[in-house]
Amino acid sequence: MRFSIRRKIVLPFIALVLFVGIVGTAVVMTQVARTTTTQFDGTLLRAGSLASDHLAVLEADRLAQLRAAANTLGVPQATLAGNRASLAQLLSPLVANAQPSPLSLTVLDRGGQPILTLQAAADGSVRSITPGVGFASQPEVQSVLHGVSDAQGDKYLFERADAGTPALDWAAPIRLGNTVVGAAVITEPVASVAAGIQGARHNEVAFYSPSGQVLASTLGGMAALSAADLSGLTEENPRRLTQTIGGHQYGVLVAPWIMRGRSLGYLGAAVPADAVQAALAQFAIILALVFGALALLVIVVGLELARRITSPIERLVIAMHAVASGDLGRRAPPAGQDEIGVLTSAFNTMAVELGRKTAEVEDAYFRSLEALARAIDARDPYTFEHSSRVSAISLEIATGMALDADGRKALRRSGLLHDFGKIGVSDGILLKNGPLDEAEWDAIRKHPVIGYEMLKDVAFLKPSLDGIRHHHERWDGTGYPDRLKGEAIPLQARIVGVADAFDAMTSDRAYRKGYSVQFAVRTIHAGSGSQFDPAAVKGFEARLEEILALLSRMGKTPMPHAADIRWTEEAA
Repeated sequence: MRFSIRRKIVLPFIALVLFVGIVGTAVVMTQVARTTTTQFDGTLLRAGSLASDHLAVLEADRLAQLRAAANTLGVPQATLAGNRASLAQLLSPLVANAQPSPLSLTVLDRGGQPILTLQAAADGSVRSITPGVGFASQPEVQSVLHGVSDAQGDKYLFERADAGTPALDWAAPIRLGNTVVGAAVITEPVASVAAGIQGARHNEVAFYSPSGQVLASTLGGMAALSAADLSGLTEENPRRLTQTIGGHQYGVLVAPWIMRGRSLGYLGAAVPADAVQAALAQFAIILALVFGALALLVIVVGLELARRITSPIERLVIAMHAVASGDLGRRAPPAGQDEIGVLTSAFNTMAVELGRKTAEVEDAYFRSLEALARAIDARDPYTFEHSSRVSAISLEIATGMALDADGRKALRRSGLLHDFGKIGVSDGILLKNGPLDEAEWDAIRKHPVIGYEMLKDVAFLKPSLDGIRHHHERWDGTGYPDRLKGEAIPLQARIVGVADAFDAMTSDRAYRKGYSVQFAVRTIHAGSGSQFDPAAVKGFEARLEEILALLSRMGKTPMPHAADIRWTEEAA
């Protein structure tokens, strides 16, 4: 790879700044990230601890509610008698005051069959519902009904799916004296427990099954735990995970979910990590700005130094490339009196001479092509000087369209060479005294492409090729060779097409006499928007008087005055 002098001066400055900036930024960012992560982990641990504390409080509340239900005066007798109305009257106040409202209380008989299930509605009323799942088959319920006590006492906690929804159940015996006459079961959906933790602690939580599936979550879209996540996870060794939920990043602390000495699955406490990431990103931006300011200062100094040394050379190189690419009018700006200035002056002198020589060569080459085009026209005495007239008319139309002078040279050349491809059409077709058949017309229609292919590699004619290839395209898209339509037809070709049609109509042919100028003008006017570009037609009509005078000077049949043509058209 070739390095410029400017790069050789500036690159050492940049390399030094990059090294110092990158290494320094990396060290500082590492330390800040470590400190921020430690603080975030502390927040996550507190969230997990608060969630566990809430579960302990929840359990105490549910046990107190169970005791209240089982010990309410009259409940044992009503349970023994299976008196639903009495139970509803006695227990409704307890259910109404319990929170949250999805909590339900079920009274079971001695066989474990539900006598009554009460649930508080959102409006504070209490209604009787049908339990989604039976209790008789639950081992914990059987233990309660048989008066069995374990290390946690005679009240049991178990998890089940109530009507397909994961729920927690607390069961306690209802005794009449020393005899168990039934059981009271408080049921609360796991989702309600999660919502209660979120509302009390302002933390997001999730409950997972022993296999790691999400049972309930206050965050929609939380992912299940993988086997790798669960591996080695204990109370003493909780697992910190990162999840992206709803486009936001969360830190999740997962620990065993244990209540009343039973492992029910896993509990996850989630804390938004966006703020941490934003703080790190903001700090990174500040460091980047400081580093960028330093780098910019160094680079500006280096560039200014390099510019003063290399600018004259670069301007000279740019001018050289431009001249080499064909822009022979390009000159290098003066560069003082030193060695570079002398070299610049010599280059400019060389460019002037090269431009002059090139122009002479191009003119000579084009004169040869022009002579060949005239020779092609001369094959048919009826088309002699046709190309010269088309070129002249095209320039007049361009003037009528108020086109700038940049493309006039290319337009003049395309007019002169528009029928160059007829060199590839036989005299038998060109000079035929009578109408052409379809095969002969096909041969004639090839002449724009033949001319284009013959001239496309001539560099200085490239700006004129559009008029040569497309001068027989029609505004409505039915022309040839490419069936271009509307403004897809190059402007140069649209202008040459109008000029070509006018001169062809007003010239004699072997098989017909030339039409009158009046007829040709009316035909072109009528073809505006179908055969011809309306703008080119307006340009033609705007310069009609000058075109007629020009054709008279070029020796064509005496032309009428434009005013006479307009009068004839209006009278038609």
